[in-house]
Amino acid sequence: MSWKFVLSLIFALIVAVFAIQNAAAVEVNFLAWKVSISQALVILMSAIFGAIAVLLLSLVKHMKLNSVIRSDKKTITSLQNENQTLKGKLEQASAKASATVTAVSEAADPTVSES
Repeated sequence: MSWKFVLSLIFALIVAVFAIQNAAAVEVNFLAWKVSISQALVILMSAIFGAIAVLLLSLVKHMKLNSVIRSDKKTITSLQNENQTLKGKLEQASAKASATVTAVSEAADPTVSES
């Protein structure tokens, strides 16, 4: 199990115990509404809404990171292709230079080709 998951379970257990121990009825005022409900429900609903908010924010961050990863993978593939192309050109240029050096040395000293 992930340590983050274990930590989340411990936190949820602490919130549940706290909510149960504070189960008295309270009056909640929100905008135009007045509601009298258990304090335990208020605590649990607040924890649930907080968890949902954290989940939504982490999903946004996760989606952005996935976008960056996809972009980076495309860049890596492009650079690898360019690298292969340049290696091929380098091998061709080296072969051509080697052939030129051999031809020049044979033209300068005909005994080189005899050995």
